[in-house]
Order: sequence, then C-alpha cells, then structure tokens
Amino acid sequence: MDQGKNMDKKAIKLLYRSFDGYLSAEERNILEKALKESEELRKEKAEINRQRQALSQSKDVSFGPMFAERVANRLSSPLQFGNGLEAFYEAFKSVFKKIALAGAVTMLVLISYNLTIGDQVQVTEEEAFFASDTTYEELSRLPLFY
Repeated sequence: MDQGKNMDKKAIKLLYRSFDGYLSAEERNILEKALKESEELRKEKAEINRQRQALSQSKDVSFGPMFAERVANRLSSPLQFGNGLEAFYEAFKSVFKKIALAGAVTMLVLISYNLTIGDQVQVTEEEAFFASDTTYEELSRLPLFY
C-alpha cells in the first residue's frame, strides 16, 4: 500500500475506519471530499476493496477442534526438545552435575590430605614440575615400548 506524501493521514485513517462503518456525518463528508480530490486515495480505496473481496471469497481455514487448548497445553507442559541441541545440553548438564560432585569431593579429600601431612614431605621444584634430564631417546629404550 503506497500511502505516499500526497495522501492526507487523516483521510487515510478515515478511509480505513469507513470500512467498519464508524464515521460520523462530518467525517464522511471529509472523506468524500478527499476522495474527489485525490486519485491516490481512490486507488487506495479500490485496492482495499479488492483485498476485502478476495478475503470474503476465500475458503475458511480452521485449526481444528480444541486448537487453543492444545496450544495452551503445549506451552504449559515441560520443555520439549525441538532439536538435538537442547537435548544435548540437558544431557550434558545432568552428567556434569554428577562429575562435578565427584570432582569436588575428590579435591576436598586431596586438600585435606595435603594439609594434614604438611611439612612431613619435602618436594623440590624439579620434582613438583616433573622436570628431569631424561630425554625421549632414554625413555624409548625402556622395555615398556617394545
């Protein structure tokens, strides 16, 4: 719908309202005058009439019985997974909860163990960071790799 700059906004509003029959006598006179003066407004009215006619001749489409209730039930039901991503996320979340709990317990045990042995064990930096002078060739000659 091209309302353009030439069509008066008030006339357009009156035109749309006129299809529902909500115009006073004064408003009807204003609309009739605008229709006489504006070719663009007459084209707009013809287009609206054409669309209304097409809609009135179209087949009634129904969503079937109990459509509103089915929609309301689906919206209020628990989350249904529309695609695999939501299902993956829910599965990941449930598995992670179990692993996170086990990991947290393990960390608490290790921390408390380390706190209890305290100064009894002396570890050098080299031992702490697994640094040694052993090369790959020396390791490859170990009987584990044969």
